[in-house]
Amino acid sequence: MSSATPSGTSGAPTEPPEKTGLRNAWGRVAREYDERWSAMTSGYLRRGLEQIHIPPDGHGLDVACGPGVTTAVLSDRLPQGSALGVDFAPAMIERAEAELGGHSGVAFAVDDAENLAQPDAAFDVVTCGFGLMYCLDARSAMRHMARVLRPGGVMLHAVWGPAPRVWWSPVIELIETRAEYFSAVCPMMFFYGLPGVLPRMVAEFGLEVVLEEHVVDQPMSFASAEEAADTAILAGPLAGLYARRLEAAMQTEVRDALIAHVESVATRDGDTLHLPAEVGLVAGRRPG
Repeated sequence: MSSATPSGTSGAPTEPPEKTGLRNAWGRVAREYDERWSAMTSGYLRRGLEQIHIPPDGHGLDVACGPGVTTAVLSDRLPQGSALGVDFAPAMIERAEAELGGHSGVAFAVDDAENLAQPDAAFDVVTCGFGLMYCLDARSAMRHMARVLRPGGVMLHAVWGPAPRVWWSPVIELIETRAEYFSAVCPMMFFYGLPGVLPRMVAEFGLEVVLEEHVVDQPMSFASAEEAADTAILAGPLAGLYARRLEAAMQTEVRDALIAHVESVATRDGDTLHLPAEVGLVAGRRPG
């Protein structure tokens, strides 16, 4: 499938500069995110898909698919159907197509969660793994995801739990305070995992909540605290801020502080570190 960018998603002058900046930030780390995060985060979405019923010959949409591993996970549940992964960052879609474009039943396209170009009532399942918190207009994104569901279709979200239960959460403050730049999105990073927030939003857009705040407390594992810290710093949307706005001494401060935090919250199994990562899963079904 073509990855041509729909109108309004290519950094046009009418788009808020914060959104253009976020798209560019994700584009710069497409490879790093894929190599460091994808295998771990896609596992949470897989756990959510195990909790809901979807037809094996159905059509699925994976919103904010990043490098496409979550789309492949969705496709595994649709062996006679198809899965379309969309992301607003062209570099993420390029990575997805390069790595997974030959995967049977999977396609990718550039599209914006807040203004999906997909037709009404076209999908049996819509997934969004760790994407809602990056939307400047999350309600618009929810509206569009509900709109493209067929009657009886299910929308599934995976979101981070409370910040103290997510090992990498300090990286935001560590980088932003030193860069003296505070993003428009990061304050919402853990909001949707607060009790009741996401189920209320699902119901607000006419969906019946069928999976309500299913909590997955599944640690993330690393070979060392240094590896974990580098994953949090170099493979997320603040990587550019870290590299471009911080002098070498400040970069060292950030990395050392995060390593110390990782060591303080880790449990060990031999040479492997296990770090706390709580995730909330919420699903809603469109009546009909």
